[in-house]
Parts: sequence; C-alpha cells; structure tokens
Amino acid sequence: MNLKMLSSPIQIGGKNAQNRIVNQPMECNDGDAEGNPTQRTFERYRRLAEGGAGIIVVESLAITYESRARKNQLKISEETAKSLERLVKEMREVNPKPLILFQINHSGRVSGAAFSKVVSLYPTGDPDIHLLTEEEIGKIKEMFVKAAIIARQVGADGIDFKHCHGYLCGEMLRPANTRPDRYGGDFENRTRFFRETTEKIKKAIDTKNFLMGVRYSFYEGIPGGLGTAGPEEVEEDLFEPLRFAKMVEEMGMDYINISAGIPAITPEIVRPTKNYPEGVYRHFGWAKTVKRLVRIPVIGSGYSYLRDGKNDLKQSDPLKKSFLYWAEKNLKKGHVDLVGIGRQSLADPLFAKKFLSDDVAKVNFCTACGGCSVLLRSQAEVGCTVYNDYYKEVLKKIRKS
Repeated sequence: MNLKMLSSPIQIGGKNAQNRIVNQPMECNDGDAEGNPTQRTFERYRRLAEGGAGIIVVESLAITYESRARKNQLKISEETAKSLERLVKEMREVNPKPLILFQINHSGRVSGAAFSKVVSLYPTGDPDIHLLTEEEIGKIKEMFVKAAIIARQVGADGIDFKHCHGYLCGEMLRPANTRPDRYGGDFENRTRFFRETTEKIKKAIDTKNFLMGVRYSFYEGIPGGLGTAGPEEVEEDLFEPLRFAKMVEEMGMDYINISAGIPAITPEIVRPTKNYPEGVYRHFGWAKTVKRLVRIPVIGSGYSYLRDGKNDLKQSDPLKKSFLYWAEKNLKKGHVDLVGIGRQSLADPLFAKKFLSDDVAKVNFCTACGGCSVLLRSQAEVGCTVYNDYYKEVLKKIRKS
C-alpha cells in the first residue's frame, strides 16, 4: 500500500504530529457524578494512545456542569484537574508520541433538561429555555479561559475550541443569532465571543508551545444556520464559513478542524451513512475550500464511512472508494492536511497502528450501523456495538426498555 502521505509527520504550531491521522473527539458519557474520568475512561484513552494516531482529541469537556449535554459528561474544572492530569499521564506512559488536545465546550441549548439547565443565545419560542444575558455570556467566556489554563496545567498539548454541532459557540456564529446586543446580529457581533475569548486565552497562557484550534460546522443544514446567507435562509452559502476560517488564522490559531451539521437535527450531514453516502464528498469539498484560503493545517472529516471500500458510494472499483484511496489523494493534492476519524476510532482504537504498519486485514472497520449514536442519545455509556461485547449488551438493554 502507498502510505506516503498518511505516515508523514506534520508541524502544527510549535509541535509535530507523527502522522496525518486524527482521532476526533467522541463523547462516551462514562464520567463519574462530578465529571471525572472513570476506570472505563482511562482504559479507553490508554487504548487510543496505543493506537498511535498523530493527534488524539479528548472528547467534549464541559466547562460547567450547570449546562451539559450528557449526564456523565467529562468536565474540565479545578475539581477534575487532578484526574485529567492522570489521564494525560497514563496516555503518555502508553505512547508519548501522539499530540493530546482537549476539546472544551459549553452545551447551550443542546444541554439535557433532565439533569441540567438548557440555555440559548436567542429566543427559541420555548419558555423553558433560558435566554442568556450579556453578563452570563461574559461569565461563560471566563469559564473557557479557565478551561484552557487547566488544559495547559495538566499537560495537554493544546485545545480544540468547540464551535460545531449545535452547541453554544456554534449557535453564536449562525445568522439566526439575532440578539440585539453586542453578541448578535451582524457577522462582527456574532464572532465577538470567539475573538474576545481567544484573546483572553492568549493573554492568560503562553501559547508558543500550546496549540489552539477550532472545530466548526461549515454548513449546519438548518434555516439561519452557519453556511446560510441570513436568519431565514437554508440554501448553502459559503461566504461566512470561509470568512470565519480566515479569522481563525488571523487570530493566530494553529489549526482548523472542519465538520458540518448538527447530530440531533441533521445527522447525515454530520456523519455520512448508506442512506446518504455522497455526504463524504461534501465533507471533502468543504475542507478543500477552506484549505485554499488558509495556510494553517486543516483537519478533514467524513472518513470513517469509507472503510476498505465496502460502502455505498457510486464507484465500481472498491479501492477507489476506500479510506486509503481518499486519504492519500486528498493529502497529496493539498486539499487537507490531516484526516479525522470519529466512529472508526470507536470501532478500532488501534486503527492507525494497524493501518500504518500495513496490517489492514486486522482492522475492525466501522460499519456505520449507528449503534453508538443510539447509546449517546439514550444517555448510556458509548462505544462500538459491533466489536465490543460490553456495548453490545448496553444496546440490547436499551432496545428492550
């Protein structure tokens, strides 16, 4: 196999990734009652470290438990700092090479009403959803800064500032955010939170050897979502997503991580399935368009669906619709700098190690069955329901109930 591009190192900011494979953040809802990693969490991340991806993005860490999407979501705070430090330490004991990034997040209106407070940036028509005040937004800004400081203190290589999938910061960016104050309305106001928070983080810590990047949904697929031209529009318009990408670079951030959609509303834009396999091509196109505009590294998404070519893309040659073919092609052509896998990292945490050692026959390829998504929606512990017996049983119990 030709693995020239996938196996090559790349510089990101002041650090180097050993290869071009990125384990994307996958929420697995197995923290304890305070948001600390549990033994299952430690085992998962030790396994991912063993897997040898160039970058491992630790799943969405809640900056506050007041508003969170998962009942047992991991949290980043002074109370959980010691356990997060242990998490990084144990990963590095297994394999010191991968870069470890923490994705920091506020769940906003995606928060679970059964166990936390659902909040929004602009009116939703639901009286039970709290509309954030400008003062409350300011406090959330400080929480993000504190989270970045803690990430640095516990030994992470950097942060992924989450602006995707319908969470608070993604909600902030969309044209539907028509708040009448300084955080809504025109593009300048809707990106103010991002700019001010990024500036505060940079002032609070030495970012010379600490990576900062953003994962954002290039096109959300909802009226007034990012990637549309106005609050009521729905057709795809690339102007603002590209303008934001350029802003990320101009703010001195180290990478851009491209995603799309909102899992709870437009799931097949987020993760292509057999019902919409062509979604992978849209992901490739979005990353390519961003890469034409910026010089900093761009991470692409949509690759888990490809597997070994056994998918529903309309191509007669299985090799030309496989992960290897598209990853090498997009990297070689400069359409993207790194390739991200999400569901595939659940199916096989050792994916990168097996793939890069030419042991592809032993890879447990993601079947895109959606079992892991069922677990996530059900507030259960999340893992692969095809290859892992523990999660198979969890899924059976959920379906019975």
